Amino acid sequence: MKLAKLKLYNYRSFGESEQIINFDELTALIGNNSSGKTAALNALNTIFSENSSDRILERGDFFLPKDKAPEDLEEQSLYVEAVFHFNELQKEKESTTYAIPTFFDSFVVESPGSVPYLRIRLEATWEKSSNIEGSIESKVYYITCPESEEIGEENKRIASRHDINRIRMIYVPAVRDPSKQLKNASGSMMYQIMNSINWKDSTKESVKGLIQDLNDEFLKESGVSILKNAVHDEWEEYHSDSRYSNAQLRFNSTNIESAIKKAEVLFSPTVTEREFSIDEMGDGLRSLFYISMVDSMLDVENKIREEIEKGKELSFSRTPPILTIVAVEEPENHIAPHLLGKLIGKLRDISKKCNAQTLLTSHSPAIVKRISPEELRYFRLIPDMLSTEIRHITLPDKEKLSDQYKYVKEAVKAYPELYFAKLVILGEGDSEEILLPKFLETNGDGVDSSGISIIPLGGRHVNHFWRLLNDLKIPHITLLDLDRERDGGGWGRIKYVLKQLIENGYNKKEILKVEGGVLTNKELDKMNDWDVNLIEDMNSWIEFLESYNIFFSSPLDIDFLMLENFEEEYKAILSKKEGPRISKKDEEDENTTIRIQDIENELSISPEYQERITCDVQNTLKECGGKGITYSDKQKRLMVWYNYFFLNRGKPSTHISALSQLDDSDLAWNIPSVISRLIDTAKKLLI
Repeated sequence: MKLAKLKLYNYRSFGESEQIINFDELTALIGNNSSGKTAALNALNTIFSENSSDRILERGDFFLPKDKAPEDLEEQSLYVEAVFHFNELQKEKESTTYAIPTFFDSFVVESPGSVPYLRIRLEATWEKSSNIEGSIESKVYYITCPESEEIGEENKRIASRHDINRIRMIYVPAVRDPSKQLKNASGSMMYQIMNSINWKDSTKESVKGLIQDLNDEFLKESGVSILKNAVHDEWEEYHSDSRYSNAQLRFNSTNIESAIKKAEVLFSPTVTEREFSIDEMGDGLRSLFYISMVDSMLDVENKIREEIEKGKELSFSRTPPILTIVAVEEPENHIAPHLLGKLIGKLRDISKKCNAQTLLTSHSPAIVKRISPEELRYFRLIPDMLSTEIRHITLPDKEKLSDQYKYVKEAVKAYPELYFAKLVILGEGDSEEILLPKFLETNGDGVDSSGISIIPLGGRHVNHFWRLLNDLKIPHITLLDLDRERDGGGWGRIKYVLKQLIENGYNKKEILKVEGGVLTNKELDKMNDWDVNLIEDMNSWIEFLESYNIFFSSPLDIDFLMLENFEEEYKAILSKKEGPRISKKDEEDENTTIRIQDIENELSISPEYQERITCDVQNTLKECGGKGITYSDKQKRLMVWYNYFFLNRGKPSTHISALSQLDDSDLAWNIPSVISRLIDTAKKLLI
């Protein structure tokens, strides 16, 4: 038995549009602060908490529409519905005797032969009354009709608290005090288990005798005897109730039941003999040990379950819950970063038990990167309505597009901050990751303060990221390399982007509109064969695509752009022993090496230098690329430096060195025009 989905209507931040959360064995609820993650866990708590106070609804639990004041409302209703699936019914070898009998009469069957499921629904109404908080009535029902049908009164059957308690919710809040649960306090997991042990009568009598012997040994001490007599004698002077006439000093419990109430876990180090209590642990270790204790108790309950199902002699009198939902809010709290992986691993182990399921909430990239995207549920607060919307993470089809699926899945795991961004900028690679934050800082509020995430794609599968971000309704900008005269670049790159926009549902007629009509599919397919010399036409398409927040580093890539705009600053990072060189014969016909930086401004170009330029143009435009016919002579000479800086050295280190030589005013003054337009667009999207 597992929780399959949760339906929320008018509960806290969940408004009048029903929101559905589908659950896996382990499910992570993610989103920014105040997006509704805690409200979702509290919704489950209102039905399944063992603590009755958690199940009490208040006025604030009812959603308040943005345009309404509380005093304007006369009546409101809400519901929270949990749907459970019984996967064990599909597995012939798995025992089905434990969970089924309790809920059998409330099963919902869609059609003959289909697997039954269970619907438990909390319904509540609030009405204005003489009480300042109004009056609230709530009931928990079994819903006996299929989800596809409308619910009538005849489909509601009151659910008994005794049965609902077979489903347990363990809620670990963000601000937590695990000490109370870790000690054997009444009501804790440990106490419930220990108090249900079926002690043998002989064990009880033996322990009782040993406790009495222990007390007798204490009382033999003269100091203890003096204290005992003083307490007894003085009390006789005060009391007037025969029931309490004899005051005795006792140092331990009288029986095994009272003794176990004082049981607690102690920790022994390996070197000294001193024992440590839970109170002496740090917050992080206490949190980890609490999860460990939950795991331990679930193991014990599984053993109890096996004894019941196999008809063995029972070690415990307790009937364990059928399902335990372990909900941990912000597990990253108090935990050292290097321990987060272990914590998530343990929570996953808990979720794999047949009697447990794990939910967690987080807005920490450190947690999210350790969770599979399929297990994430994205929470977003809609500003216009101040209500929560829940989205699943959209990935490429796992079967049909396996390569894209793997790539996108790993990319979103590597850059989990995109889920929490106000704006995402999709770039080509490392260079954009280094340069764009610097330009945003000098021309705006910076990446962190603006809530911008920059995600490098390597130019691959951009359409899947667009679909993902569109589904999550996260604004985004794309910056791609134009790669003019490179194989697949120029017109080929523009064609690729147009096709991806169409695949993502944009209006084909608007996307392909040209003078005199609309490009046909055949014309679009042949776009990469268009004349690369039609620079003005190409720039028109580039300008058009900027209206879709797609920008191009033109004519080549962002590295070449930086060289064009900051040529001298990049050259300044080199020592006199560094830089591109050519070999040339001197007057005595001897080979000598000359720095290109020393000759590039001469009026005449030597054959050796021209040969180097031709070679580096080819290297820049790569195999199957053009000859540089669309580039100016100055741009071709820059390709010598492009090869030296970015093809023969590391791009990140080169950019970092150059940026260290530039102050903010220089960057702002010479910013590439495409980057300036991109930043202007970013500012508009962030409003």
